[in-house]
Amino acid sequence: MRLPLQIATAVAIVAIAGGVWYATGRSDNGTAATQQAARPVSVIGKTVGRGDIPVVFDAVGSLRAAEAVTITAKTAGLVRSINFSEGQLVQAGHVLVELDDREVRANLAGAEADRRNAAQLLERARALLVRQNVSQARVDELSQQLQSADAVVRATQARLQDLTIRAPFTGYTGLRQVSPGALVRPADVVTTLDDTRTLKLEFTVPELALRDLRQGMEITAITSVYPDQPARGHVAAIDTRVDSVTRTIAAVAEIDNADGRLRPGMFMTARLTLETRSDVVLAPEEALVPVGDRQFVFLVANNRVERRQVTIGARSRGFVEITAGLTGGEVVVTRGIQKVRDGQAVQVEVVGDAAAAAQSAARPTL
Repeated sequence: MRLPLQIATAVAIVAIAGGVWYATGRSDNGTAATQQAARPVSVIGKTVGRGDIPVVFDAVGSLRAAEAVTITAKTAGLVRSINFSEGQLVQAGHVLVELDDREVRANLAGAEADRRNAAQLLERARALLVRQNVSQARVDELSQQLQSADAVVRATQARLQDLTIRAPFTGYTGLRQVSPGALVRPADVVTTLDDTRTLKLEFTVPELALRDLRQGMEITAITSVYPDQPARGHVAAIDTRVDSVTRTIAAVAEIDNADGRLRPGMFMTARLTLETRSDVVLAPEEALVPVGDRQFVFLVANNRVERRQVTIGARSRGFVEITAGLTGGEVVVTRGIQKVRDGQAVQVEVVGDAAAAAQSAARPTL
């Protein structure tokens, strides 16, 4: 009987010891957790400021030359001389290609001789008409013959001019497509001519931006070919119609290309400043916490954070306009956001000059 009693006593002692250990451990863990929760979390914040912010719009488009044409032959003929180099800047009226004109010049000489003869006959007939030695009908007939001869001369002169191909405007010639001695026919391509001293950027904007879009407004454009060299220009023309399908309107901006580094056909991104809003609340963009279609910030007050919903407007250079939720002067968490929750005790380090940074947002660059 003593053995069962001893076993029961041992079991009771073990149970009592385990209960004491469990209770002590739970108490220690709870104390540690409480101490951990009470410990402030270190975060970095910035002060919400006030200032000006531009309302900008980015559009994409392609460049084209201010003037562009494909130079073709108007009439058939043999190429006698080529008077341009590929890529040469030629002035308006510059002779590019001359075709063989010997036959046409001979025809012109004959037509001019016929006109002189018709003029002499008409002059004699008019002198005889005074003495009534010739009829008025004969004078009228000779006058018509002179007009016909003059028309032949003008037509031959035009034919002669067609044998000389000239530049219609000032621009740069493209690749040469003919050689001396080659026979060209009407519509055969000789070269291309592009005026690239000024380029035109074609782009579209939503119809909602139409109220702020105007001729003469400045744009800044950039291409991946020269990412560190933005080009400057201005809006030169706005279409008179809005596309009923895309609800966009086309516009054209002129960009100076005096250095010739841009080429027609290049893809560019243009930034337009539609307006500048003055004295608005500006918060660091990195302080925003998006949740669905809503935006929140963690506001620091009395060493604790408050999760507050805000309404945003324009964005520029790392700052965002706050239209509702903040008034300016508040400190918001910018780094360490993932470590805090609503009501969390924090130790905040405010960095940067928020006021100066907010003012710099009004001077955007690409």
